[in-house]
Amino acid sequence: MNSKILASDVQEFINENLNTDIHKILLSKSKFPEVSSRELVEQIESKLKAKSKLPTWFATDHIYYPNKLNLSQTSSETTADYKSTLVNGNTIVDLTAGFGVDSLAFSKKMNHVIHLDKNEELSKIAHHNFKQLNAVNIECIAVDGLEFLRKTNSPFDWIYIDPSRRDKDNKKVYYLSDCEPNVVSNINLLLSKTSNLLIKTGPLLDLKSGLKELLHVKEIHIVAINNEVKEILWSIEKGYKDEPLIKTVNVKAYTTQKFYFQLSDEENALILYSGPLTYIYEPNASILKSGAFKVLAQHYKLFKIHPNSHLYTSKELIPFPGRIFKVQNIYDYSNKIFKKSGISKANITTRNFPDSVEKIRKKLSIKDGGKNYLFCTTDLNEKLIIISSFQIFYDQ
Repeated sequence: MNSKILASDVQEFINENLNTDIHKILLSKSKFPEVSSRELVEQIESKLKAKSKLPTWFATDHIYYPNKLNLSQTSSETTADYKSTLVNGNTIVDLTAGFGVDSLAFSKKMNHVIHLDKNEELSKIAHHNFKQLNAVNIECIAVDGLEFLRKTNSPFDWIYIDPSRRDKDNKKVYYLSDCEPNVVSNINLLLSKTSNLLIKTGPLLDLKSGLKELLHVKEIHIVAINNEVKEILWSIEKGYKDEPLIKTVNVKAYTTQKFYFQLSDEENALILYSGPLTYIYEPNASILKSGAFKVLAQHYKLFKIHPNSHLYTSKELIPFPGRIFKVQNIYDYSNKIFKKSGISKANITTRNFPDSVEKIRKKLSIKDGGKNYLFCTTDLNEKLIIISSFQIFYDQ
């Protein structure tokens, strides 16, 4: 950590050059003897990335940023704030705390946050930034999180861990037991220091795979921001033996869509099927990730178009955690038949359909965009159809 970067004139330069071509800065000699051009560019790039991802950091003076890679791996401020709603009590240990976004969110809910990271540079950066952010209840210790737990005799109300999803060769891994640190093999150590454990995993982890690897899972939170799944949170309570509750959450600008269920609800759900009616419903990304396909239809009293399509329909408009469309027409998947629609520009979505969007556009001579939405899917008679529709801007 180069403290000279925090000098007022350097900070002023960074703020004034947020929209400057960074290659010009990189190729020019730095005007600051103790701060290199590369360091200036690193701060500019990371601060720009923080503008939408970490608005509180961006709006705070004299924040020191890590490189883009470290910043890209951290939680967004929105997901960190959501995580803070899941914990309570006096003390939480952030076992792999990094830049400290989650630690700051926890500090608004817990009396004492222990920020642990074996990277001394990141620990120093986080410590400085917490001062700038007036977070006085966060203690930063540069140490391996598991080693810290092995040596301490103190119990904690919560432990939070975000294991790295890359191996020693920096390749992505997808099973929890392949992440670093290995939560699966160290679960007994973790639960010997707390009764409440919160684990963050990437959006690609299969829920059933995670449930096979983990014990005492009480809740699974699938968190999406603007219909893009960002992370899966596993809330573990020592001794919990019942079926976990799965909570799907889609945070939007003016509302948050939520749908909760258990896997047994999905297995036992009884649903009805129908061809496309007046309205078409497309579940948000967190629900699609959860696999709540039948229980969703049962809960909202909707018809499913096909067992494998995951599109729903109704005659009456129903509030729904996803996008809602009004049907204009239904066509066979035929260039000759579809030509009669007069549609030359549309947004295309495929569900349970053999052809790619690119192939469909070529076959039907359809350009991207516009107000028309085409759902290419398979109906109950295993017939390929195109549902022409327009979106209704109705949020639950």
